[in-house]
Parts: sequence; structure tokens; C-alpha cells
Amino acid sequence: MLNRPSATWSVPEADRSRDWDPDRAPGVRLSLMWLGMLIPLVAVVVRMGQLQIMLQQDFADGFEQTYEVLEEIPARHGRILAADGSVLAGEDARYDLQMNYRLIQEPADERWLRGEALRNLDRVERKDKQKVAAEKERVLKRREELWEAVAKLTGRSSQELAETRLQVQNRVVQLRKDVLRQRAERQEQLNAKPVDSTVPASAGWASIWTQVRKELTEPPTRSLDAEPLIEEVGSHTIVSGVDADVKAEIEAHRERYPGLRIDVQTRRVYPQGELASHLIGSRTLLLADEAKKRQITEPESDLRIGDPIGRSGLELKYDAHLRGVRGQRRVMKNRRGDIVSTEDLRQPRHGRDLVLTLDMEVQRRSEQLLDEALAVVTLPQTVDDESSQLVTEYPSLPQGACIVAIDVHSGAILAAASAPRFDLNLLTHPDRQRWQDLMDDPRKPLYSRATQMALPPGSVFKVISAVAAVESGKVNPDTPIACRGYLDRPDQHRCQIFRHHHVGHGNTQLDDALCCSCNVYFFTAARRMGPGPLVEWATRFGMGQRTGIDLPSEGVGHLPSPEEMVNGHRRRWYPSDTLGLVIGQADLLVTPLQMVRAMAAVANGGQLVTPHLAGEVGPVSMSDAPSFRPVFSHPEPQPIEGLQSETLAHVREGLEKVVNHPSGTAYKTVRMKEVRIAGKTGTAESGSMDHAWFAGYVPAERPRVAFVVVLEQGGGGGKAAGPVAKKFVSCLLDLGLVTPVTDLARE
Repeated sequence: MLNRPSATWSVPEADRSRDWDPDRAPGVRLSLMWLGMLIPLVAVVVRMGQLQIMLQQDFADGFEQTYEVLEEIPARHGRILAADGSVLAGEDARYDLQMNYRLIQEPADERWLRGEALRNLDRVERKDKQKVAAEKERVLKRREELWEAVAKLTGRSSQELAETRLQVQNRVVQLRKDVLRQRAERQEQLNAKPVDSTVPASAGWASIWTQVRKELTEPPTRSLDAEPLIEEVGSHTIVSGVDADVKAEIEAHRERYPGLRIDVQTRRVYPQGELASHLIGSRTLLLADEAKKRQITEPESDLRIGDPIGRSGLELKYDAHLRGVRGQRRVMKNRRGDIVSTEDLRQPRHGRDLVLTLDMEVQRRSEQLLDEALAVVTLPQTVDDESSQLVTEYPSLPQGACIVAIDVHSGAILAAASAPRFDLNLLTHPDRQRWQDLMDDPRKPLYSRATQMALPPGSVFKVISAVAAVESGKVNPDTPIACRGYLDRPDQHRCQIFRHHHVGHGNTQLDDALCCSCNVYFFTAARRMGPGPLVEWATRFGMGQRTGIDLPSEGVGHLPSPEEMVNGHRRRWYPSDTLGLVIGQADLLVTPLQMVRAMAAVANGGQLVTPHLAGEVGPVSMSDAPSFRPVFSHPEPQPIEGLQSETLAHVREGLEKVVNHPSGTAYKTVRMKEVRIAGKTGTAESGSMDHAWFAGYVPAERPRVAFVVVLEQGGGGGKAAGPVAKKFVSCLLDLGLVTPVTDLARE
């Protein structure tokens, strides 16, 4: 029967082949189903094997991804030292204790805390939640123990550290808010841009396929808001100005103080305050706009914003020698901000010390002498004005003063004092009130009178006039010239003695004319030789020219001449101009440096020296500190062309008489028994009050030091500048820089 049940295997072969349907065969369907499941499974297994074997390191590297931070290694700037080694400008190092922000943050960042806990556990322990929680507690405990160690190490109270901790965290939190706000504003601007709707269909399908492939093959992108700021993984100062012992303890035992580091900050200090402030100058920080200009003009410069640079004086002149070049270090950190490795890319190059020719004690005493000279008349006085208000008045006389002393043979400056002065530390650490007082002082304390002041020299210029008269051949130094007290008229071109006693000097030779400062003698000489020789010899002695001192902004003065051009035309020169020039008046302006240089030339036999302050330069390495060596090639003394030794002998004789002869203008105020001084007084007319000068050298028999004393609007040269010059020479004797007459006699 057809509907009788029967086994398939019992059906004849012919019948089975005729009725077989592959789709209805259960074995084939099961095989296809298994095959369909096996292929994706194999793909998954292959991918897992690839990830575990071939790409394992890539994922591990991604988890432990590091980033690079370039840190600067500070460099020491060179010091400025006096000849005896005293520090005039130095470096003050400040050590700031810094801590990683995650150790400061309260409450602790959960991701950081978990990362620290997991790092201290092995793979099996990380799966135990209780052990992870316990390790978190230990991390927090160690953090608090670190804060206690900081308090004990620095001597700060827990409350002070807690306040600092809060201030740092508030600052970082506010910074993060600002950053997130700026990111949100930028995103809004991007979203507000119109979208181009005319995109081809093919481009749309391509972008869809790119997006699908990206989602399937790339990990999800983390939000930028979740990324930590540099400040959240960096270090912050928690204690400023720690001791060197604290620095040594932390750097020697870094394992005890994880997350702590010492940041070294250096600043320029001037231990001597006002001493030689105009010479030393200042070193202040480079501003942003200045840095931009330097990048344009000096593209290879290593200066950055905030670097200290020389602004004036020696700090500016020798900035290249004094300034250190910072080093650079590469620091590798992990995603938690921990330091993985460090590498020094460039070692710092420390600046070189600068040793001056300046004698510390001579400079100090010179400044004291000037302060004493100005104190009587220049101390500010507080008076009541008409409205019963207290007003500070500054008497007008004198406005300032200076003393310059140099070695007559080398030009090395022993002292260059100016008054009034200012404290150099006021420029590096400004005080509003003190700075305002400095600016309000009408005497201009910031003005360097030793190097920039140019005044009429008065009779001290007669030294050059005497040389010009003799060398011109128009005046014989041994032939007297009659002086009746005035040249042509009693009310013009007179000698000082005629103004007071209505008499003249009589027949006067060159040395006597210098001794008693006879104007008529030099008026007569000027008429004989004319202005040409005067201007020529003044030029040869360096008048109207910079001396070449190694300081910026040196004054140049003014040497009038018939050949001078004024507004494109040759100036009109009158006979009275020649008469004024020969006695150091007219439009003549000289600087103290020019005059002391000329006096040194008279003393050393006619060699024009170059005044200089730099003597030696120190080593780069402090380990080689004793090996100071001269490296500055200052110009050699240059002989003054055409100057005869016989002429100088007559001039030197007259300069000795100025001080040591009873009729000399400096006999009563400058003469000393211990040593013979040679020099010339000068009283330069200027408005209501005269400028007081004295220029000379010592000892007269064997000159070693040339010096000049100038009191701006100080009165007569003999009466005002003379006593200061005498006290200055007394200082040289006390310090052993000048040999007394008795000692010379023994030789």
C-alpha cells in the first residue's frame, strides 16, 4: 500500500534516485547551517588571535602612551666683581617646592586614584574590588603622609599648606572652566556655519560607507572635555623660597617624596646698593614686544620673554659675556603625568664673571666725599607754603657732582663716582613710592654725571690752551706777557684778581700764568695764534670726541670751531669766540672723562689712553673660579701727534705751582705736606652759579693717578672743588695707592 510506512533505506535504489530532493535532505541543511555559523566564528577567532598575538603591544603602548614635555634648565648669569673680588652684581637663587596637581586636588581625582591603586596590584588582585578599594585608601593615606612630610620639612603649618592647596585648586578649576567655555564657543561657531546641500548622491553614499567603516574598525573618540589640562597633570608651587637644605633633601631622596620637585628661579641682585650704580647698570626682564622685535632683528637669538637682559651700564655693554644660555631637557610623561624618563638635549652655558679695574674702597670713599659736598646745600627742606601745606623744596645749588680717577699709563678706571645716585635693587624690585620720589627729585639721580655730563670746563682748559700756544710757535713759554688785569677795557676780558683788587699779574710767564690762572696771558696768546691751533690741539687731546670707555651712552661734549656747520651753513666766528674758547668758555662743553684723559696725557708724557672698567673675565665653570684672565683688548695708549716733551715740561711745572706755590689758585685748599699734587682749578660761568672744577694728577714727581672733581653749579673751583680733591688724594694715601713724599725721598 502506498501509505504504508517504510524506511528510506528499504526503498529500492531506482525509486530513491527518482524521488530525492536536496533541499529536503536534513543532513545537507545541517551542514550548511553549521558552515554558516563556523565561518563567522573562525573570523572572530582569527581576529582575537591577531589582537592577542600580533597587536597586543600596540594596545599596550596605547594604554601606556607617553607625551613629551620640553623643560628649560636655568643658567647662571655672570657676576660683576670689583678688583678685590667684592660682588657688585650677582645672582640670587630661589628654590620653589612644587607638587603634582593630583596630589594637591581634594577630593582626589577618581581616575587618577584608581590608576594609582591598580598600578600597585597584580593582574589577579585587580579583579578583587575589596583589594582595589583597600589600595585606594592606602594611596590616599600616603598622599596625606606626604603633606605631613612637606610641613615638617619646610616648617610650614598644616593650615598654611591647606590654604595654598585650596588656592592652587581654585586657580586650576577656574582655568578648566575657561577652557571649556572657549571650546564650547568655538563649537557653536562651527555649528553655525551653513551646510552645502548640493552634495552629489555618489558623494553621500561614499561618506556613509566611510562612516560605517570608521565605526566598525576604529575605537570611539574620547571627548576633548574628558582630556586633562596640562595644569591638571603638571606641578604647582606650594612653598616659595625654601632653603638649600630642603632642596638637597628632596633631590637626594626622590623615592621618599614622589610627586615633589624643586624649581630653581634666579634673580639679579646688587649687594652694594647705590655703590657705582651708574656704572654697573641694570638687568631686567625682556618684555613681550621687545622679544618680538628681537626675533625679527636677531632670528638666531636665544632670548625669550622673561629672560633677564642688560639695560644700561656694564650690564648692557658686556651682556654677551654675562648672560647665560639656558639648557633644555626632554621629559617623557605617561597619561597620569608621571615622569617616565628624562634626557638633557642641551646643557646650560653659564655666564662669565666680569672683574673690573674699579677699586672698591676708592669708589666708596669718593661717593662719600661727594655726598658730603652736596649735603650742606642739597638736602631737601620741608617748609610751609601760603596755604599752610608742607612742601618739600630742593635748593638749586649744587645740582650734582662727580669724581673720576684713572691710571695715567693704562687708562684703567679706579673710581667713577656720581652724586646723587640710586639703589640698583629699586629697578629689579620696584617700590612705587621710592620710585616716585626718585623721579620727582630735580637733581636727576638717574643721570650719570661721570660719563654723560658735559659742562664748560673753565680754566682747566688752559692746560690745552697752553700746549696750543707753545706748539703754534706764537708764544715762548719763557717770555713774559704783561698783564694789567684786563685785555683792552677794564669792564671786559679781565682777570679775577682785577675784579677784586683792581690790579694785574704783571709780567707773567707760561708757568706763572697757569699758577695764578691769568686770563690776560691766554687772551693775548689767543690773539697771536688765532682759533686754528686751539681747535686743532683740543681735538688731538680728545675734546669733542668720545673717549671710548666701555660704557654705553657716553657724552661727547662740544668743541666749537670756525669750520663748524650750523643749519647747513658755516657758523659765524668772532674774535670774542676765540677769547672765550682759550679760557674754556664760549660754546665749549667737555665731559669729566675727556678732561681726566687729557690730564693723564700731560702726566704720562703725551700718551692718550682709553679709559676702561673691564679688566678680566671669569671662567664659565665655577670649578675653575681662580682662573680669571684678561681677554679684553683695550686700545693701546696713542701718542699725541706733534706734542713736544719740552712743552709738557713747562705745562707740568705750571700745574705743580697751582697747588704748591703760595700764589697758586689751589695752594690754600689742595696742597698737602705728604705728597705733591699737580693740577688746575676751573670756574666755569653758567647762569646764576658757576661750575667748580679741579683736574690734576698725583704724585707730581712720578704720576700714577689722574683725577677730576666736578661740582655742578658748585661755585668757585678752588673753594668748592679744591677741598674735595684734597680729601680724595688723602684717601689714595690711606689706601696705599699713592706713595708719600718721604718714601719717594728714600728711593
